[in-house]
Amino acid sequence: MNAQLSVWWAQLMATDAPALPTALAMQIWLHLGWSVVLASVGAGVVSRYWPGTAGRLELRHWGAALVLALWAWVPGPYSPAYWLGLVFQAPSIVAVLLCDGFLRKRFFANRSATAAVHEPNRFRLSLALAGVLLGWALLLDTFALLPLQLYAWGFSPVSLALVLLVTLLPWLAGASPRDSRWWVLPVAVLVFVVVRLPSGNVWDAVLDPCLWLALHGYLLRAVWRHYTARSVG
Repeated sequence: MNAQLSVWWAQLMATDAPALPTALAMQIWLHLGWSVVLASVGAGVVSRYWPGTAGRLELRHWGAALVLALWAWVPGPYSPAYWLGLVFQAPSIVAVLLCDGFLRKRFFANRSATAAVHEPNRFRLSLALAGVLLGWALLLDTFALLPLQLYAWGFSPVSLALVLLVTLLPWLAGASPRDSRWWVLPVAVLVFVVVRLPSGNVWDAVLDPCLWLALHGYLLRAVWRHYTARSVG
């Protein structure tokens, strides 16, 4: 019995035979992921400096998003996806889903509803903090400063189960978060199970360097708002 349990546990922790996506799927995801991310960035920048009329779809917002999205599909070094892929590799599934949600809310919701989404809450702050800590742990692992190979562990089946468990913790605790983005992490894990994108490693599915840096900015902004609110109060 103990021998069977040891074999079963070794299979769960195994990282030597990971399920990887095909080269074609990885190439398509590189362009698809960056097209969604760049479209959201373009729409966000244009709407920030040229907001237009509240509740009205502005042509310049659509134009910026569409041009950047199509530009990401240009083959070879003429595409921004090519250079972003060299520096940051492919975006995570979580980052693409978040950017997709931003685009849909930007273009298909009124201005007041969009503004309300950006108000910080404990659930989103907790997820952002978890992402930042995970990123620092992976960075330390890159320099071999951890007692375990954390990134390689992301290829094992048990790491996938652990990530899925973490995404479901609010519901297991009986406290469903009142946030329209609660579905992003569970959906990202389910998509990863099916397609194994972007690299076959679960950490790459839930976090990438760009998202990690954005989470730092989100937390710093929340801390600054809290500090200024207490100072005024």
